[in-house]
Amino acid sequence: MIQPQETGPENATFGRCFWHPDQETGLSCSQCGKRICSQCMVQAPVGIRCKVCGKPAPMPTYDVNPVFYGRAAAASLGIIAVGGIAWLFLNALLAGIPFLSGMVGIGIGYAAGELISLSVNRKRSRGLAWIAGGTVVGAFLVTLVTGLFLYNLWELLLIIVGVALAVQRVRP
Repeated sequence: MIQPQETGPENATFGRCFWHPDQETGLSCSQCGKRICSQCMVQAPVGIRCKVCGKPAPMPTYDVNPVFYGRAAAASLGIIAVGGIAWLFLNALLAGIPFLSGMVGIGIGYAAGELISLSVNRKRSRGLAWIAGGTVVGAFLVTLVTGLFLYNLWELLLIIVGVALAVQRVRP
């Protein structure tokens, strides 16, 4: 006659924690199967996981690698060149209209933010925000170096708005 097996702690499959060998445990990671103690476990929607398997993956939008920074820098240089020359041309063409240069700065800020965002597949990071803001400042410096830029305080404030627009498109 077969006797029923008793179930209890003496028959359970216990082992030692992978990270804390002094801790005995009956828990294991639902992904990799490593033994884990209650200090190491991470509650996941699909069960308990170890601290390695339970790490949240970064969102793809905020996972920016160096290739994307290279794309953003290349786009920035192109925008600085084209935007700076266009800004110079508009300053020379419409020199008598006040606030126009600042409005051009806002337009370059919007275009810089949008084009850099497109060049990096709509990714976002602090580094990309610095590149976008620096693009507007770079285009402004192109006009400033030539001496054709006559500015006042209001136009500088509008350029700051352009920098804010560029940064807003790619900041996290």
